[in-house]
Amino acid sequence: MRITFKDLENFVTCAESKTLSEASEKLEMAQPSLSLGIKKLETELGYSLFLRSKEGLKLTPQGKNLLPEAKEGLKTLSRIKGVRTIIKFRIGCHPSVGMFVLGEFLKIMHKGYPEIDFKIINASSHEINKMVAQGEVDFGIVMNPASLQGLIIKSIGDDDVYVWESKHRYQNKIIYNPSMLQALSMLSRWKAAPQQTIDVENLELIAHLTNSGAGFGILPSQVVKAQKFDLKRTPNTPSFKDHLSLVCYPEMIKSKEGKIIFEALKKSFKQQ
Repeated sequence: MRITFKDLENFVTCAESKTLSEASEKLEMAQPSLSLGIKKLETELGYSLFLRSKEGLKLTPQGKNLLPEAKEGLKTLSRIKGVRTIIKFRIGCHPSVGMFVLGEFLKIMHKGYPEIDFKIINASSHEINKMVAQGEVDFGIVMNPASLQGLIIKSIGDDDVYVWESKHRYQNKIIYNPSMLQALSMLSRWKAAPQQTIDVENLELIAHLTNSGAGFGILPSQVVKAQKFDLKRTPNTPSFKDHLSLVCYPEMIKSKEGKIIFEALKKSFKQQ
């Protein structure tokens, strides 16, 4: 089997791009040449690596299995050649989760593993969960992940969602995100809950409005802590236990880099 350094580089770049055109620009090569190169690699391997559609490139199950091996192969070849290789992973999370996890995580990775780099993708935890399954994200930092076929879930840590208020509160309104399942569960159990609400999608804005006294805010503890507001829990109100996890395909967490990333995430969460 004749597979070259360039074949692996082409494959990894395509896997990390949405379209063949985007990959060809990154590699600074003509799109037809890149397409022929990928077809050559698929012929050598004996199976397809990508599903090609109007939406762009998607890895086949075989392609997903090969990706971490190809990245490791690039590292080995570069080490032999004396060239330092930067390996970039796509890591996804909700913006609010990123605010209390990624800062310390990136510091840990920079100090100990500068050869590992990241592209940060933001969406809701539900959407990130699906993006991992579809091969659009390598590692998902997901709150209360759904169990999807083929994916594994590794616990990072737990958080609690509470009802908060400021000592300056001037009205009895609930400030919450109506699409947040944790908040809906808590409201169903809060018998003395105020009837008036302020619907806000952004958790950081909910924290700011709660701090200003605009009402009772339903917020995760880590979000309140990250904002450094002097809020107190409202007594005799329900709570919800959140579970933060790393979601990925088994072959990703089994790789050397996957194990490093998981341990760094756990450490960064504990230090919050």
